[in-house]
Amino acid sequence: MNMHHPGRNLSAIFSFFLLLGCSEINDSWEVKGGGYFKYTVNGGSSYTIELDDDDVVRPDYGRSYFQVQTRLSESSRGDQFSILVNRPILGYNDADRTYSWMIAEKSEKGYLVGDSNIVHFDKMDNDSTWTANVDLYFQDCRNGECEAERKPIHIKGRLRYWISEDDR
Repeated sequence: MNMHHPGRNLSAIFSFFLLLGCSEINDSWEVKGGGYFKYTVNGGSSYTIELDDDDVVRPDYGRSYFQVQTRLSESSRGDQFSILVNRPILGYNDADRTYSWMIAEKSEKGYLVGDSNIVHFDKMDNDSTWTANVDLYFQDCRNGECEAERKPIHIKGRLRYWISEDDR
């Protein structure tokens, strides 16, 4: 006589879903690296661009800068950023004018303008996380030209990046 115990089948099904749920834990940013840049444009709606591990360069033995370069494909709005800080410190840092730019809504690159372009790091840990508040003004190049008379695009946001376990 072959009898199945219904509790055993339920236990197997429960175990399967528990393992399936736990498998995603190793896919988190804290493990594989990456993060996000959440920002507003001119005080309006909030947008988020996901960051892969390769989207950020941290200072190391050969480099003295921190740079995040987002991917256009990750932006629902068609924005892309390159934000670079030379010799970053905890606290207020000026963003580098030469290597920091924004593509707004799939336009041309607009570079920083004005004197108040701040990246404020509140955590810089080469073993886990880098976080910063960002307050930047970029040229508005959305009409195909970067006219000096046009009001700059004001970006305020939060950057959070976890270093992959392999790079710690």
